[in-house]
Amino acid sequence: METSELIKQAKLGNRSALNMLLQDNYKKLFGFVIKMTTDENVAEDITQETLLKAVLNINSYKCKSSFSTWLIQISINTYKDYLRKSKLVDPVEHIDETSSTDNLENNTITRIEYEKAIKELKSMPYKKRTAFILKHYYGYSLEEISILMGCPIGTVKSRINKCIEALRELVW
Repeated sequence: METSELIKQAKLGNRSALNMLLQDNYKKLFGFVIKMTTDENVAEDITQETLLKAVLNINSYKCKSSFSTWLIQISINTYKDYLRKSKLVDPVEHIDETSSTDNLENNTITRIEYEKAIKELKSMPYKKRTAFILKHYYGYSLEEISILMGCPIGTVKSRINKCIEALRELVW
C-alpha cells in the first residue's frame, strides 16, 4: 500500500495502516533524533514520545509535507520541550567511532579530526546543529528546513554557514 493510502486508512482508524506508517519511518526518525540530541537514551525517549504524539494526532496531519517530515517536526518540538523542562544545555559527549584504515598513523589522525568535528558539532546550540543535520545528512532544502524549524530561510542559511565555518576552522 502506498504512503498516501496508509495515511488515509490510518486517519480512518486502521491501526495496521498506522503501524506500517510508523515502522516505515522509524529508522529515519530515530537517526535524526539521535543526531539532534547526541544522547542515545534521550533519543529513545524523544522518539517514543514523538511516535505517541503522532498516533494521538494522526488526524491533524495535513499532507502538506511528507509523513517523515511531519514526524521530524514533532520530534523537534518535543526536544525543545525537553530542553525547556530540563533546563539543559546540549550535552557534549565522546562517541567511539572506528576507522577501517590499515595505517595506524593515518587512522589516529583521522580519528582525532573526526572526534574534534563531532565534539564541535555537539557543542553547537541545537538549532544550528539541527539545521546542519537536516541539510547535510538528510538532504532537506532550505525552504523545508525553514518550515520545519519555523524560521526564515536567511536564518537557516546563517545557522548552516556558522556550523560549516566552525567545522572548517578545525580542519584548517
